[in-house]
Amino acid sequence: MLEELSKESMPIILDEAFAYYDEERLTNILNYLNTQFKENQIIILTCTNREKKILDNLKIEYNNIEM
Repeated sequence: MLEELSKESMPIILDEAFAYYDEERLTNILNYLNTQFKENQIIILTCTNREKKILDNLKIEYNNIEM
């Protein structure tokens, strides 16, 4: 859908999108996002540390901003 909207690299913003994912599904989707959307900035808003732990385990580079 992103490619249909624009040829530019648009950011992807996910707000608590994975709240009901188990660890396996969360790992799979974070790995998928990392491999399929390398040209996009992906912003994940969450109130847990699950994503951070999985990104660390997968050795995926990211910036963490806590508010």
